[in-house]
Amino acid sequence: MSAILKRYVLLIIISTFYFCAEAQESLYSEINYPLLDKLIDAAKTNYPLMKSYKTRLIMAQQNVKKNKLTWFDLFSFSMSYSPTNTISIANYVLTGYQFGFSLNFASLLQKPYTIRDSKNQLILSQLEKDGYDLNLDYEVKSRYFKYLEAVTLLKLQTKSTVDVEASFKQLKYKFEKAEENFDNYNRGLITVSQQKQLVITAEGNLIMAKYALEELISKKLEDIR
Repeated sequence: MSAILKRYVLLIIISTFYFCAEAQESLYSEINYPLLDKLIDAAKTNYPLMKSYKTRLIMAQQNVKKNKLTWFDLFSFSMSYSPTNTISIANYVLTGYQFGFSLNFASLLQKPYTIRDSKNQLILSQLEKDGYDLNLDYEVKSRYFKYLEAVTLLKLQTKSTVDVEASFKQLKYKFEKAEENFDNYNRGLITVSQQKQLVITAEGNLIMAKYALEELISKKLEDIR
């Protein structure tokens, strides 16, 4: 292996380690916490499953109120008026206004349990929503950090490609002057091609990470900024 090819390979190895270390450091600098808070709020406002949990909670609250108001359904009241005719009940003759009142004892006994069940359902709905709140919060953060990781890796792969192409340019110059053999030139060409493929893969990962985040916030990421 020629000296220039050795330097070429060494440059790639050093660049790889350098970029990996730089990625670990620069990822933290990319975090935008105000934006992250906006993404979480957008997900909790727009994500369909979160809307369903909120709807269930509202329905449970309304059910408790409805069961409390239906206490009056246990009682029934009636009135009749007979100005000219008489009504005979058990040897009593009634004329004018007659009033009636009844109470459903079976429903009266069941009512406390019905109200208690509706309150328990309200508590359950609140717990389910709170639990999904935490889960959605974690999921947004997880996808946001993966998106930032994809952004950072694409930047590093792009920069690495520029450096590799610059080194290959020197190798190609030597080859054209017959100072390098074809095998070394071909290896350098393959390395450049592989590096470009890494950039394409990084681009694809970034696109998928962006779509995964947008799926939760139900908006384009650019609209949140």
